[in-house]
Amino acid sequence: MDRLPSGLLRDVTEEEVVRYENDGVVKLAGILAPELIAKLAKGINEAIYAQWETDGIHTYDASAIADGLKATGVAVLTDARAESIADAQRGRFLTMAGAHTINQDIREIAVDSPLGYLAARLFRSKKVTFYDDQVLLKEPSTREYTAYHTDEPYYHLSGEQVCGMWISPDVVTEESGAMRYVRGSHRWGTFFKANVFVGQTSVGNVIPALQDEEQQVEIPDIQGKPQDYDIVLYTSEPGDMIIHHSNLIHGSGPNYTTAVTRRAASFRYVGDDVRWRLHRSAHTQTHYKQDLKDGDIIDSTEFPVVYRAD
Repeated sequence: MDRLPSGLLRDVTEEEVVRYENDGVVKLAGILAPELIAKLAKGINEAIYAQWETDGIHTYDASAIADGLKATGVAVLTDARAESIADAQRGRFLTMAGAHTINQDIREIAVDSPLGYLAARLFRSKKVTFYDDQVLLKEPSTREYTAYHTDEPYYHLSGEQVCGMWISPDVVTEESGAMRYVRGSHRWGTFFKANVFVGQTSVGNVIPALQDEEQQVEIPDIQGKPQDYDIVLYTSEPGDMIIHHSNLIHGSGPNYTTAVTRRAASFRYVGDDVRWRLHRSAHTQTHYKQDLKDGDIIDSTEFPVVYRAD
């Protein structure tokens, strides 16, 4: 490409593409322009704090969900430091799926930004389609972990060219909940069960409507035995982005800080080889019709093509 797409400060290098292929994750440092990051910060704030009650949108108060699970005897991830946070100071772990359908800033980043181009570079794909987004926010003194999981069982997709692009408008440190990734786990050839996000229990054991599928297996206890796995922790600065394969195991810790909110959005893109596949373990997202059949190309008004090589 002779000229960089608007919103990028640099291009992806071949070394970064190879790292994504081999590790299943790559951090692209200093790649996004300040105006795109400012738009993201504004969009996240509006989506979470002004549009939370919008009809037809999926929102999850993961802190409240964790409390409910514990009350019924389901284990959630925690530690002594997280438990020491007083109720009066406790922050919330909030997440929204499909914010692009109600928030103009999030939609412009999802559909009209250079993210599709970046996905094409990493996929080595001629075409990229936008699938969905998730906005995630851990307020200061949030107790909840994001349990190690893969994204694949939460999506109605099949194929190798599926990624999540994780972007934060904040300085993200290990203390505030930086992301951790198990390098190479996308190559294990395993389809893992969806879990309850704040704990390692599979969704199928808690929500009868969501069923584990025959080929799905439990994710190993990486949290309990981190020394057995090749784990990388990526801190980030505004302008950085972290891209991971949909079947790469990843998670994060609580936000132990008392004054820093960890805001982020994950934008999901697919490449040439991806087709629709209904997964029983995935929530039905009310912001989509989901009237496709297994094997269909997903390109549509709901899932727009955001990049073509020509």
